[in-house]
Amino acid sequence: MRGPHNIIRLIRTGATLERTGAMNVVLDAFEAPPALRFIAKALGKPFQFLGYKGDPTMPPATRALTALGPAYIKFGQILSTRPDVVGNELAEQLRVLQDKLPPFPVEIA
Repeated sequence: MRGPHNIIRLIRTGATLERTGAMNVVLDAFEAPPALRFIAKALGKPFQFLGYKGDPTMPPATRALTALGPAYIKFGQILSTRPDVVGNELAEQLRVLQDKLPPFPVEIA
């Protein structure tokens, strides 16, 4: 029963990246090959309405990670310390996740 749940989570993540405009930023940061870009866009675009909106005042990648929840925020915090992996531009955007976010409610976590 874990398989369908994980597929739905993957679709929701892709939809959120697409809805917040972070899909291109992430694919550019990881220098994704054209085939992967096509697959990611083809799978994310139709389900865009399922994605979370996030805070429109934040940059796209940060908005997507904060909308997806605490596990994704922690992943973004880790990536923000690795500009050699994600590039300087994305690492700078993700530094907002280090100390400029409000506390997360314990009930939701």
